[in-house]
Amino acid sequence: MHVLLSTTAFPAQDHYRITEPARAVNEADLGVTATVRRGLETTVAADPHSGAPVTVDVEDHGADVVVMQLPMTDGMLQCMRLLQARGIAVVVEMDDLLSAVPVDSPAHRNMTRGGMARRALACAREADLVTVTTPTLLKEYAPHGRGMVIPNTIPRRFAELPPAYEREPETVVIGWTGSAPSRPYDLRIVGSGLQQALDRTAGRSRFSILGQAETAQASLGLREEPAGLPWVTSVEEYTTLLGTSFDVGIVPLRSDRFNNAKSWLKVVEYAARGVYLVHSPHPEYDLLGIGRRARAPREWARHLTTAVDDPAHRREVAEQNRQVVMENLLTEHVAQWWVDAWDRARDNRARAMRIGA
Repeated sequence: MHVLLSTTAFPAQDHYRITEPARAVNEADLGVTATVRRGLETTVAADPHSGAPVTVDVEDHGADVVVMQLPMTDGMLQCMRLLQARGIAVVVEMDDLLSAVPVDSPAHRNMTRGGMARRALACAREADLVTVTTPTLLKEYAPHGRGMVIPNTIPRRFAELPPAYEREPETVVIGWTGSAPSRPYDLRIVGSGLQQALDRTAGRSRFSILGQAETAQASLGLREEPAGLPWVTSVEEYTTLLGTSFDVGIVPLRSDRFNNAKSWLKVVEYAARGVYLVHSPHPEYDLLGIGRRARAPREWARHLTTAVDDPAHRREVAEQNRQVVMENLLTEHVAQWWVDAWDRARDNRARAMRIGA
């Protein structure tokens, strides 16, 4: 079976949901050739009546299955129909609940009023199979029953980098990754907890952000501007920096429809790099059972203070969390799952062709 996987312009999604699964499948020698390409090669013509652009041909490169990641345009839906008409199965890969992007997110306008969430849902409805990262997403995008949850995992090479807990720092770095201007509502969940911990461990701890630190001081209620590390687009470099820059990580998430559909990826990244982590209550995080859960500012303060004050505890917990990743959450562990999904898609397409004949 030949599977063609089409990537998007989003580095993290490309890496964890397309590039690395393809690599794992090819390396496992499971009877599948997985080829990754940026986008699909199409031929577009003007509609003779409206003049609107219409996709009239798409290159399939001899694939039996084509995977479309986050299709959100009419053109992608047209590509899907062209491929399916030839008997080629189409898998739609979704890892966010686009219909629930928060109003205070910069992406809200395009996803809702711009119609991108609606078009993605239309593509998922017509797909031969939909792959998602969580059960919540499965309900949204595959109510037709043609769907499969494949959890987010980490390449072995990330988990085998020197873990953060092997260091014995004089100053413990508490860190967060992300864009503070884009996600102020998540940071506010910490309340005064981070500042309390920094006060209790003054001179022995500091806070740093890998990403965009603007507005973080106000959102976290900090007395001082946090240190910042420039955002990096390379997933390889980002993951390396997690373990070399942070000793303790925070993963605050506001409870809303969009966040509650998110996967456990961020906590798995921290755990894989041996970073002690504290996180908000979240369906996926709680299921995974790693890190320390904080529901209120006083719990954030307590867990973070303990992580700084007790190096042995910090190492023990971080080491246990990393072992969970090594034993259960490597990409190679789910390589067969991806192949099974693509097989199901091909069977569904063959059945649809017989019914339509």
